[in-house]
Amino acid sequence: MSMAPAGQGGVARLNPIRLGYFAFFLGLGIYLPYFSPYLIEQGFGPDTVGAMLAMVMAAKLVAPPLLGWVVDHSGRVIVWLIATAVISAVLAVGLALLAGIEAGLVGWMLLLVAFGFFWQPLLSQLDVAALRLTGPAPERYPALRAWGSIGFIVASVGLGALIDRIGLGAVPWLMAAALVALAVVLWRVPEPGVPPDTGARPVSIRDRLREPAMLAFFAGSFLINLSHGVYYAFFSVHLAELGYSATAIGLLWALGVVAEIVLFFALPGLRNRFAPLFLMLLAIGLMALRWLLIGYQADVLGWLLFAQLLHAASFGMTHAVGIWVIDHQFPGRAHARGQAILSAASYGGGAALGLYLAGLLWGRVEPGPAFAAMTLASVLAFALMLAARRVVRWSPGEREVA
Repeated sequence: MSMAPAGQGGVARLNPIRLGYFAFFLGLGIYLPYFSPYLIEQGFGPDTVGAMLAMVMAAKLVAPPLLGWVVDHSGRVIVWLIATAVISAVLAVGLALLAGIEAGLVGWMLLLVAFGFFWQPLLSQLDVAALRLTGPAPERYPALRAWGSIGFIVASVGLGALIDRIGLGAVPWLMAAALVALAVVLWRVPEPGVPPDTGARPVSIRDRLREPAMLAFFAGSFLINLSHGVYYAFFSVHLAELGYSATAIGLLWALGVVAEIVLFFALPGLRNRFAPLFLMLLAIGLMALRWLLIGYQADVLGWLLFAQLLHAASFGMTHAVGIWVIDHQFPGRAHARGQAILSAASYGGGAALGLYLAGLLWGRVEPGPAFAAMTLASVLAFALMLAARRVVRWSPGEREVA
């Protein structure tokens, strides 16, 4: 099957993918702000919560590359997305039921690992489906991905107010409902074709992963996501300790995502005007500033609002440029595995270690030093992206040949 161009017919083909992003991030918008408070309500301490969240993320080290291999070799991405969404929904229901029994830490850990194994590959393969459906117009990707950000806002604001009323026990049930919605909308997505290889020979995954610049890029992506560890695990807890309500916390999460949406719609123009390396380095520099502001100025609303606007850089820009780099460096039959490797290295390994370190830091040091440690990780990521400049820098429209 050949890839259809994203023309007028292609625009209609993209509508279900928009809804797919919306549904997935609806669930993520419940998980990120409210799942750690949910676990604390179950009686787990900060160290344990950090380890539990890390277990969910650690599944990304294995699951996305495995699903990417299956997708690349079967040529089918939508059917596997539907299957993993359904299984993830069932496991989320299991997490809700676990709260009513004395399962113990081992029971929670086993179920969280299983949930993470099926839930974590969804985003990287949603990206694969979106990029395949956009065909020769990858600049359309940020506008599609923005619908995920809209879903996150709906969850963190609307569902945050709902959780205020009905309690944190609803968190896993709402996550399961969002995953069911994802499976339903994906049913309407046409199975896209595999993008063609370019150049004289197909890309070799093994050879590409031996390149120092490519390894530096993955290591930098690892640290970018590690640096979000304290934020994802304890931002809501930090603000609650400062006196912010659950509704206010949801609104602050949403503010960051609004900034991310604006950036996603602006990125095609930025991509044509600025080198990807410049955009990546700028984003990492602003990310380092963001962690210092949250750590030391979160009690000052003006600084906190500004720090949340920087989410557009720390997540939105680093994510979009990273997706473009992999799309550029891993074409054809390496496409799904390339995105999966990025997912495993950054959102898997980096996020898992970041969450684990967050659990160790929180409660042992003040919030300021905990977030300052994330700034240090950001500075190291900046240095690695400079070392990776050969694979992060290219001209618009150019695709490097292996």
